[in-house]
Amino acid sequence: MRPKISSCRAVSLGRVVSIKSFTVFMFILGLYTVKISISRTFVRLDNANMTDLSNTPLILLIGMGGTIAGLQVNGDGKGYLAGQVPIETLSGQIKSKLSIKNKQLSNIDSCDMTESLLTHLGQEVVQALHDPHIVGVVVTHGTDTMEETALFLELVCGHLAKTAGKKVVITGAMLPADHPKADGPENLNRAAALVEDQDGPSGIFGLMGGKVFQARSMAKRHTSSIDAFMNSEPVNLDLSSQVSEDLPIPSIDNWPRVEIVTNHIGAKGDQIEVYKKLGVLGIVLAGTGGGTVHQDLALSLEDFMKDGGALVRSSRVGLGVIPGQLANGRLDASIGAGDLNPPKARIALQLALFASLHPKANALSWQDIFARIAILPNFR
Repeated sequence: MRPKISSCRAVSLGRVVSIKSFTVFMFILGLYTVKISISRTFVRLDNANMTDLSNTPLILLIGMGGTIAGLQVNGDGKGYLAGQVPIETLSGQIKSKLSIKNKQLSNIDSCDMTESLLTHLGQEVVQALHDPHIVGVVVTHGTDTMEETALFLELVCGHLAKTAGKKVVITGAMLPADHPKADGPENLNRAAALVEDQDGPSGIFGLMGGKVFQARSMAKRHTSSIDAFMNSEPVNLDLSSQVSEDLPIPSIDNWPRVEIVTNHIGAKGDQIEVYKKLGVLGIVLAGTGGGTVHQDLALSLEDFMKDGGALVRSSRVGLGVIPGQLANGRLDASIGAGDLNPPKARIALQLALFASLHPKANALSWQDIFARIAILPNFR
């Protein structure tokens, strides 16, 4: 038989249990209260810091995505997805004396870069260059289209950067953020250090693999090497700018449509008629050698120009300079791309076409504007 508990002892036990339960409850409540207090303290500190930052020198860090923000798929280093890590996380890798202001404009694979994103980026950079509290800008970007974005920034805010005495540095990575040998952190820190350096020249720059590039001359020349970028022009080429002012940034819906057409063995011009029907205003020829073109393709391109289309000749070779005219007389109404490769020439032509219709263009034709961009060269 179970022993009986007297009513007096039962009451005592009940009180003990109640007291213990109450003590545990108060302990838990105390922890919860402390947690709330700590949380609120952090919020107040964060708000105080944000207030202080409004009067301190800042680096604006703009995130566009790319491999620098990528993560491995299987952890074996053989595959990854670009644009996975937020800019706030990448910002934590920067060891700088200055405060960092983060701005996530996009987080994409740069093969999906669009003109509308260029518009947003250009506007953000221009605004930052006018801001007295921002000493410079670092842009993280995928490497596949980095050279196009770099040239765009050079053409729409290069003069402003020099006038303001500030640097804009675009950087990225060839290995994803979680790779054991990730190159992103070093590139990011070097870019921030370059922006901090008030003694060096101002302007738009690229930084990859420990190398600093003039924005217009950087070009990706290897699909996977850490040292994938190089200068695109001869070492003795005079690249003194002939563009006297920054070009206007097209609004999102007003980018002129320009396509790239490649010359090759047996090249035909069937697609040119399609482009005309689609409202394409300009074509960049990725020509063979020094910008040469198959005779069959040349006939279609001649018709395109007769109908008012703009044609720029570049080369699929990737290095060297394209002259103003071809020796064989083909496409005489076209203009040479100078040292610009086809993707860069396309961006330059888009901006030249837009600027020729812009009120600040001073009645310059697109040919005049493009020629100043391409810098048909003088050699030292």
